[in-house]
Amino acid sequence: MSIEQEAHPAPFNKNLFGAFWAAFDAPGGQDNLTLARNGGTMPLGWILGSAAAILILVVSLVAYMSIRRSEAAMSELLAEKGASLLMVFESALRTGMRGPAGLHLQTLLEEITRSPDIIFVAVTMPDGVILAHSDRNRIGETLRLEGQPIDGPQLDRLDPGENEKWKIISSEGQRVFLLYRRFTMGNKEWPKDVPEPAIFLGMDVSPFEITSNQNRSYVIMLSVVTMLVGLACLLALSYAQRAAESRKGQHRAEGEVRRLEEEIRRQEKLAAVGTLAAGVAHEIRNPLSSIKGYATYFSQRFPEGSDDREAATVMVNEVNRLNRVITDLLGLSRPGDVKLKPVCLENMIAHVLRLIRQNSSMHNVNIKLRLAPRIPDVMVDMERFSQALLNLCLNGMEAMPDGGELTIAVAGGHENACLMVMDTGHGIPSDIIDKIFDPYFTTKGSGTGLGLPMVHKIVRAHKGEIDVVSRMPANTGGHGRTIFRIWLRAAPKSVAL
Repeated sequence: MSIEQEAHPAPFNKNLFGAFWAAFDAPGGQDNLTLARNGGTMPLGWILGSAAAILILVVSLVAYMSIRRSEAAMSELLAEKGASLLMVFESALRTGMRGPAGLHLQTLLEEITRSPDIIFVAVTMPDGVILAHSDRNRIGETLRLEGQPIDGPQLDRLDPGENEKWKIISSEGQRVFLLYRRFTMGNKEWPKDVPEPAIFLGMDVSPFEITSNQNRSYVIMLSVVTMLVGLACLLALSYAQRAAESRKGQHRAEGEVRRLEEEIRRQEKLAAVGTLAAGVAHEIRNPLSSIKGYATYFSQRFPEGSDDREAATVMVNEVNRLNRVITDLLGLSRPGDVKLKPVCLENMIAHVLRLIRQNSSMHNVNIKLRLAPRIPDVMVDMERFSQALLNLCLNGMEAMPDGGELTIAVAGGHENACLMVMDTGHGIPSDIIDKIFDPYFTTKGSGTGLGLPMVHKIVRAHKGEIDVVSRMPANTGGHGRTIFRIWLRAAPKSVAL
């Protein structure tokens, strides 16, 4: 005993065969024939989230770089000002030294610190001992950096040289912009046996910090505004995308409603034709059988090649044609119940190809078979579905009177399979493509208009779906494309009890 799939299967998933169908030159563009792979596109939320993260990262990086540039520019400005003061100080020593050097040096140091943005000036020996200081009480003590007295190794790490260096550091009891370098007290050459002192200039750092804070606040505010504008644009894009998707969903829903209405109308026509066929087919067949019998009898009574025998033969042929029409009518009136069994599509297609092989050679039609790997068995009535596939193949060959290519392709998923029949014939005009499944609609001079309606009825009886897309030839003598696609349920995986 086994348990089969649910009684009400889910709608066909038509988005399974993107990689398979992409190999075909699809009429009407990929939107019509190429089936997208599931999960092939990134969700909109992920796209917007990624865009927002990138925006925040870029704005933050730009803000950081802007703040760094602003601080570097302000530091350079203070350093240039301090260097100018040191140059003025040394020039004054060279030109104004009169008497003991210590006196003049101390006087200059005290004069420099009268400027409100100069905190202190100090000249120290390599071991940190102060030789001269704007505060004369500090002479002989040790310069303090970060609250601790500086020693020789620390001063070596600062590495005072000929060019000015700077730091924002706590020195001499408060936070300053510290500029320092070697000091020569105005002499052209420093004695080789005397250690070279260093000069330290402590400048008020508050203008730098105030300006830096203002620039930082401005950049942060600008960055926040930029991010808000960017996020607003992303949200607007999101809403626009959702609106577009909503419109597309509405169009799809409207198209589905029209398709269902068309399907109902077609079913009503088929029901009417079926009722008519069931009522008159047997009554017509009996007289036709008698007519055919008498026509065959008289054709044998007349001599070979005579007009009477030819007329009798025409009668027999016409009776046969009427019988085919009645057979088609009875096919439309047959109940929709089918005997479903698991069937291998590849074997069924091979059976149909054997039936049409001679026909294809006569019409100079090249047949191609393309099968995707791992095609599931399908639940079909072998006899009736083979008839539908045979009709599609014969129609395709009739659409290529000068020869061409007939392609039969199959792809499958876990729950369904898709069968495609494609010809390179003259195509179907767009103004009649919606009518080809209607009973008695035909563009052939000798057609009954019941072939494709029979195919449609058989597919629907199998709970499948069929659609068609077509492209007319681009120029005279060119080839068009017509593709019939049939979706069928895969055979259920039975569970043994």
